Amino acid sequence: MPKVRDILQNGHTYHEEYYAAETFGGPSLHFHQRALGLRGEVSESLKPELIYAVLSSWGMHRMGKGGPKMNAFDRFANSVKLMSDDLETLRLCSPASMTMESWSRLKRVFEGIQVMASGTSLVGNSKVMAHLLPNIVSPIDREYTLEFLFGNKNIQNDLNEEWLLMRKILEEFFHPIVNDRAFQRTAALWISSQTRYPWDTSILKVADNLVIGAMKQRVKRTP
Repeated sequence: MPKVRDILQNGHTYHEEYYAAETFGGPSLHFHQRALGLRGEVSESLKPELIYAVLSSWGMHRMGKGGPKMNAFDRFANSVKLMSDDLETLRLCSPASMTMESWSRLKRVFEGIQVMASGTSLVGNSKVMAHLLPNIVSPIDREYTLEFLFGNKNIQNDLNEEWLLMRKILEEFFHPIVNDRAFQRTAALWISSQTRYPWDTSILKVADNLVIGAMKQRVKRTP
């Protein structure tokens, strides 16, 4: 896939671009790191609340009539609890070890999460799953991921179609990147330098950061 080669060949440039831009700090970074257990241990009962805080700080719930809306916390937390068996099994998976059963379990998790009250599930659910299963799921959004891969921000508001799109993005783009041995070595160095690179919190988040860096570079080059 040309986009995979682009990221692998230009990763260092995109990484510099990502961190040269003004990256978010404050609650956006704090709750992200807390939800991943990078700022102290996190119990399974507390994790949904931290993820809920992450999504709120990432702009997934806006006050007033317009913009995305999240469900009440209890509804979201209960939906995560119902997925506990699948989540436990999927935490043992890696991008290189995904099987048909693994994808079926991942689909059940995607379809079972009840975080967004808005019509579209892909963006919110992927961000939840990137914190529940950072070993196999990357966050997906319109502005960076979809625009970089497809040249548009369109999402069909249909749960099955959104799942198929998510699987395509993971299976054909993110997983091939993180399965690359050279990329694994480079990403490991960045992840180990949390003071310099605080958003490099997992290998898939590194790949996501490079997509963001690529898009920021594209904007700079546009007259």
